[in-house]
Amino acid sequence: MRIKPLRLQAGDKVAAVTLSWGGPGTFPHRYQAGKQQLEAAFGVTVIETPHALRDPDWIAANPQARADDLMEAFADPSIRGIIATIGGDDSIRTLPYLDLEVIRQNPKVFMGFSDTTVTHLACWKAGLSSFYGPSMMAGFGENAGLFPYMVESLRRTVFSADPIGQI
Repeated sequence: MRIKPLRLQAGDKVAAVTLSWGGPGTFPHRYQAGKQQLEAAFGVTVIETPHALRDPDWIAANPQARADDLMEAFADPSIRGIIATIGGDDSIRTLPYLDLEVIRQNPKVFMGFSDTTVTHLACWKAGLSSFYGPSMMAGFGENAGLFPYMVESLRRTVFSADPIGQI
């Protein structure tokens, strides 16, 4: 049986975590655009995990720090959701440092795509349903604003307890 996280609501705190490529450190303006657009569209407050904005060389050299950020976000009861900042090709190196029991005991919305799939599989192994969806920089950070179909999909998927309905 899958553990389903509680839906997100306006006013909730959402953690931005960098699990792979250090995109926010490379393109901080793109990350900030995603953060601002997510907050404006859904009324959440985005907080960065301790290492989320570090430069890409530091991020690449520290898979345990990336995993620690994720575990701290899951363990923090004030955080209701976790969204990856961007994909990449290095999340697999965080796996030895993940604590599946922390994930299982602290179910919350986890979302991202691409290389974040590795972390979705860890959530699955822990028993938690997660959400393959936009990241802070790709999706929420679109230059022309959020795509209306994405906003509607997220409202139905992670901000509502009702059945999603036809997609």
